[in-house]
Formats: sequence, structure tokens, C-alpha cells
Amino acid sequence: MKLTPLWLALCSLPVLACGPDGCETPLTLQLTAAQCHLNGLPFLSPDNDTRTNLALLLADEQAFSLPDGALPLPFTVDALISPAVGDTGPAGPDPLLALASSLGIDAATTEAAITRANSWSEGRCISNNPVSAEAFLQALAQTPSLTTSDRSQLASQRLAMLGQCGQPLDATESTPQGENKAAPLSPAAQGFADYLTASQHFYQGEFVQADALFATLAEQDQPWLKETADYMRIRVALNLSQQNAFDDWGSLDRSRIDQAQWQRSEQLISDYRAHYPKGRYLDSATGLLRRLAWFKGDNELLASRYLQASQRQSAPELVNEIDLKLLMQPGFTGSAAMPMLTLVQDLRRLRIHDSWDEWQPLQAAELTQQAPQFARHAPWLAYLEQTSRYYLAKDYDAVVAAAPALGTGPLDNLAFSQQVLKGMALAARQAWPAAEQQWRALLANQPTPLQDQLLQLALAMTLERSGQLAQVFAKESPIRSDHYRIPLLEYVAPAPLLRRMARDEQASDLLRQRASYTLSYKQLTHGDYQDFLQDRAGSPATAPFDWQGSQDYQCPALTEVVTTLARTPNAPRALNCLGEFFLAQGLDWDPLLSRPGADTLAGSQDLFAGKQRSRLDWYQKVIANPKAAKEDKAYALYRAINCYAPSGSNGCGSQQVPVNQRKAWFNTLKQQYGTSQWAKQLKYYW
Repeated sequence: MKLTPLWLALCSLPVLACGPDGCETPLTLQLTAAQCHLNGLPFLSPDNDTRTNLALLLADEQAFSLPDGALPLPFTVDALISPAVGDTGPAGPDPLLALASSLGIDAATTEAAITRANSWSEGRCISNNPVSAEAFLQALAQTPSLTTSDRSQLASQRLAMLGQCGQPLDATESTPQGENKAAPLSPAAQGFADYLTASQHFYQGEFVQADALFATLAEQDQPWLKETADYMRIRVALNLSQQNAFDDWGSLDRSRIDQAQWQRSEQLISDYRAHYPKGRYLDSATGLLRRLAWFKGDNELLASRYLQASQRQSAPELVNEIDLKLLMQPGFTGSAAMPMLTLVQDLRRLRIHDSWDEWQPLQAAELTQQAPQFARHAPWLAYLEQTSRYYLAKDYDAVVAAAPALGTGPLDNLAFSQQVLKGMALAARQAWPAAEQQWRALLANQPTPLQDQLLQLALAMTLERSGQLAQVFAKESPIRSDHYRIPLLEYVAPAPLLRRMARDEQASDLLRQRASYTLSYKQLTHGDYQDFLQDRAGSPATAPFDWQGSQDYQCPALTEVVTTLARTPNAPRALNCLGEFFLAQGLDWDPLLSRPGADTLAGSQDLFAGKQRSRLDWYQKVIANPKAAKEDKAYALYRAINCYAPSGSNGCGSQQVPVNQRKAWFNTLKQQYGTSQWAKQLKYYW
């Protein structure tokens, strides 16, 4: 087995900092606000991303759909609000392909247009997409007064526009009237041709020309053209109002908004909603009211718009929009129009704050002042008071006393959060039996898959800290996820438990492999040589423990090295060869040596018996052994000094040997063992 696959396998552990940016993902019920990515938990936690808490609250109002399945904790906000869609089998043909084909367009032309449209776009250009093109082609197909030639030419011209935005069409792509003079468009087709011309002006940013054409089209009798033109007049006015209001960095300067066009946009939206109460663009037009409220800088109006939107739609885009337009804005502490946002911001302000956070910590007196906002949401205020007691006052007894009695049946996210906070308070008091009872009762209370994951983590941490680690791995244990069981095996479990789980045929292959690897690794680093040999007897050799020795410094296979150490634990050559094995396999800084934090899962004391040793420890034993052969001592000196190459930091263990001692080793190697190949190879000490 090569070194890279081994490290990749070990770095799949959730508690390790193996990501490309070095960000850790701690397994704990209380994250840190400064934790990179603001990884989340499925309860209303101050340290969740604000979008996570917002999504949980919206889900309680039946205004958002959380993932049906489990997410290993902690999860990213994207995983919560934009879960990956499962494999639904082979995708069918793009409907635009079939529709274009029925209008006489060859597949290659349509596919090229779709590919072009899939490139990155922003702003007004986003709507120049295959969906809008399909709507246009559908209108062509449903207009009986058009000729076959009309439909083919107009469809070709619309497809040519796909992916073209902010610049004139390529000359080869044809213009709205086209260049096919042999087949002029019929009078019935002129409205559609004018629509394409107006749309081209719009996407090129020529809003005045587009406005005039769309106004004329709004007088058309053709239903699709008339409604679409009315809708596009809204978008034109909106773009006219904002065209000078953004700087090169995308920041809005409200003083530069064209107020006349802003007011016109609002009126056009009102007219559209009145004329088309079930219009095809109703959601989009209503959504543009939110943009107008944002332009105005009226947070209460904007919050009321979001409240209305949340009652009509459940989409990640809405959660992200609320977060960007309100929750992330400095100074926004909440809204009387949408008290849910006050709750989210209050939770944010209960975090452990760092200097980078612009929000001031929430004060208990503010909750009294906010009471009128929560008049219709008393449980929200009660939860804020509970979280304030836990995170600020650290009055855990009061948190436990204030928690509602646990009934039977599923809990919504708010009720679940209340019970989680009670369990956390019991754990903070180290009332382990009561905490265990709380988690087990919740696990028996029909939790959702998301809630179940949190409860497995909570119970695992409680059993770990109460000295009942074996209960995590009991046959009847509700802790089933390897995500929580493997870290406990790797960082806490004693040898008997590791041995049992390595042989447990009911466990997953991954868990058994980790248990086996951890057992072998710790047996070597803790000097448990006899058990290492016994456990590996009769078992197939597995990487990296199938090492067959080295040539430069004559070492036999690993099993022979360990056999020697089992008989003579201080055998110089065997100790050097054990170090050679660790060096060759890249095990000096195995992830098993990077222990989780004390407040995270698997952060308690390692129960594996004996003292952990490193490669440098073994070399030092040989250096200090007066009976060691010259070659063995020279090699140990050579390797011990090289542990600090080239930076001066120990790469073979955690101990820090003073530079004077390393200099003394170097002098000893050169003066007493100068004829050895190891002395000749070494030119410096670090």
C-alpha cells in the first residue's frame, strides 16, 4: 500500500483537519462561532450559520422542506438548504430539443445553443436561458396563424440569442428579421419578430429601445406576447432605475437610484398583478417587489415581503436572499414585521464573539424590550431566554428547570432545540445519568433523520465521558453511525474493545479496518509487542504492516523486528528497525496522533494501556544504551539528528531536544563513529 492512499483513508475521519484549507470539522454539540464554514447542527444553535437557523424555523412554519435523509454532523449549510438530488436514473432528452425539432430546427443547432446558454451569467442575463427559449417556442407552436416557415425562422432566431448577452449577436447567428429574404415572415409573425428585437435590446443593455418596443407589444392581441411584454416592461424599468447605482464591486449606492423609474417599476408590478392574478410571471413580478424594497432601504417593508414570500414558496434561493439582504447587513438586529429574523439575529449574538464579528453580544435586558415582537410567538421568546441562560449566564440548573416536559411523538425544530439545550445543560453539570436518560428518551421519541444524528452524537459523548464507552458498541446501542463510533475507537478505546470490534462481523468493513489498524499502530507505539504478534498471527498481512524490511540499514521484515522486541524490548537494532518502518511508511505524524479537542467527541483520555513512544524515543534509547553496537549507535545518532532536518523542528515526535544536545549528538557521531557511513553522510545538525 502506498503512502498517499493510506493518508487519504485516514483523513476521511470527521474530526481531523484534512480539508484542503485545513479547516477542522469538530464533532461537538457546541461549535465555535469562529469555526471555519460555520458548520451546523440540526437545532437552533447560536453557532449555526444564520441560514441554518432560518431554515429550521421556516420548516416549523411549513415554509421550507428540510432533507428527508440523515446528514452526518456537523453539516454545511449548503447540504441542509440545497441537498444534492439523488440519482433518479438516466436523464431524459431536453424538452427544448424535441420542441425545436418539431419546428424544423436540427438537433445540432439546438444543442449548440443550449451549451452556449450553460455558460456563467448574472443579472438580467440569467433569464436568457433554455427555459425562457422553450416558452417562446411553445408560444410559436400554439399560435395557429403562423406559417411553418414563420415558426422555423423565429425559433432559429430565438435559439441564436441563447447565451448572447451584453453584446451584439454574432453576424453568423442571424438578426431578428433574419437574412433569408426568400421566405419573408407573414404579418401574423411580426409581433414575435418585434419581441425578439426588444429582447435583444434588453440583453444588450439598450433599455430605452427595449422599453419602446415592449410598450408597443403590450397592445398585441396574442396572449403570450401581450403578457410577456407587460412583464418585461417591469424588468426594463427596474434596470433603468439601477443602471448607475452599483459600483465596480457590486455595492449599491441608493443615492444614485433613478427614483422615477423606481416608482414606475412599482406601478408596473401593481398593474401586472391586477391584470394577471394567475399570471405565468406572477412569482417573479412579486419577487421584484422585494428588490424595490431593498433599493428603498426599508428593512421593515423588505421583511414583510419576505414573510409573504415564505408563505408561498420554499426554496434555498429565498433563504440565501434573506440572509444576504437582511441578516448579513451590519446593524440589522431584527424585524417587527418578521420576528423570526429577530430570533435568528439574537441567536447569532449569543455566540462566543471574536473581534471580526460586527454584532454586539445580546444583553438579557434586550429580551424584555423585544417581548412585544414575540407576543404571538411566546415559545420563541422562551427559547431565547433559555439559550441566554445557557450561553451567557451559564445557569445550567435554570436551563434544566425551564425546559418543557418531554411528551411522546415527533418534535418540531423549536421543541427539539429546547430538549437539546436541556441535555447539554445536564452534561455541563456532569449529571451523566440524567443526560444519558435525556438522550435515550429523545431517541425513542420518533426523531427525524437529522435529529437522530445529533442524538447519536450526544449520547456517544455522554457515554464516553461517563466511563461507559463499551455501551456505544453494544448490540442494542442506538448509536449506529460509524461517523461517531470510529473516532471513539481510534482515540479512546482500550485494546480489548479495539480487538473485539476488529473481529465483529456485524460491523462495517470500514469500522473493522480502522479498529484493526488502530490496534496494531498503538501496540507498536505503546510497546505491546507480544499482543501485536498474537493479534496478527493467522491474519493476512495488511498495509502498512506487511513491511518487508530495508536494505541500507539491514532490517528484516516487521514481524521479525517485533518478535525480537517482544523478547528484548531494548534491542538496539530492532528499535532502529522499528523506527525505519515508521519512517518508510510515513507514520511519524499519523492522524491518530492528532487528538480531538477536549470538548469534542473522542476528546477524553485515551484508555489504551502504556505510554506512547515515537521514533525519536527509540533512537534515544539506543543512543543511551552502552551495550549498543557501534553501527547501531551511529545509525541512531544519524536518524535522531535528522529528525530536526531541515527546519529545526522535530519531525519524528513531539519532544523538543535542545539544539545544544543535537550538536553534542553530531559531535559524538563525527568523533566516535566517524568511519561509519552514517557519519560520512551527515554534514550538518539542525
